[in-house]
Amino acid sequence: MKKIITFGELLARFSTIDSDRIKQSNHLKVDFGGAEANVASSLAQFGEKVDFISRVPKNDLTEKALMSLKQFGVNTENILFGGDRLGLYFYEKGEVYRSSKVIYDRSHSSMATIKKDAINWDVIFKDADWFHWTGITPALSKACADTTFIALQKAKERGIKISGDYNLRKNLWNWGKSHTEIMPELLQFCDIMSGIHPNIDITKQDATKHDFKKAGDEMLEKYPNCKLIVFTSRGSYSASHNTWSGTIYDGKNVYTSFKYDITHMIDRVGGGDSFMAALIYALRNYEDLQYVVEFAAAASTLKHLTKGDTNICTVQEVEELIQNKSGLIQR
Repeated sequence: MKKIITFGELLARFSTIDSDRIKQSNHLKVDFGGAEANVASSLAQFGEKVDFISRVPKNDLTEKALMSLKQFGVNTENILFGGDRLGLYFYEKGEVYRSSKVIYDRSHSSMATIKKDAINWDVIFKDADWFHWTGITPALSKACADTTFIALQKAKERGIKISGDYNLRKNLWNWGKSHTEIMPELLQFCDIMSGIHPNIDITKQDATKHDFKKAGDEMLEKYPNCKLIVFTSRGSYSASHNTWSGTIYDGKNVYTSFKYDITHMIDRVGGGDSFMAALIYALRNYEDLQYVVEFAAAASTLKHLTKGDTNICTVQEVEELIQNKSGLIQR
């Protein structure tokens, strides 16, 4: 089996208990994740062979973080050690009309201070046929942007399929360049990418197939190497109640999934990561693009009903949701 490579920052997540606010809480729960680590963990649970690549400090917090990846079957042997600190973020879960909040503490982390030539991509990409990255990594520092570019060049030279998730985090782009200056150069390498959503308020009206086709055609014209554009559609009625669906456009046809009504959301962090992981798995294992998008939407719906960054579910559980659209007890 050929392996999948994901590359990004491993994070420690500190969350308030239940729905406490950070300002009132005296206790925080620690979990581990990060966009690309979340993708790796999901794929490993689906049975794929996955390597996660990052740079981390050598300390006990890191060991705990690596254990969280290993328990799902992610290979961490090629992670670099160096630098002084693990990236952190603090999460306050919203309820109804009170929005969720994220506070980043990632400046000068081990990943942000990586040297652009620190990773031997020829070794990393041996026996790999897929590389996944997100726009979060180049947002961290110039060195991270340069390293991502080198990785993409190496992957393309080897004929490795490349998927990218734009994952815009405006609060992270503070090293001197904006995402509009850096991302186009990186997106040109992608075979599959997340698209810019049609300008539709999906709490008031659904985006039509024409809307998705128009947005997809604009992306494909701008990035001719790309073969598939994917979209996720979130209708946010409140912090606790969202709708969720996915769409794939292949340049000819628009494939849109069932729209899930998530009335009692538990944790939306990692929703997009779980969608991309399930999409990658489905593209590698199924031919029907309609089923591919159904699988991705169903898997990421389950993530919204799971605490923490990581989507903890199996292929069978995803298939059951696609078939039954229910939460009946499994006995």
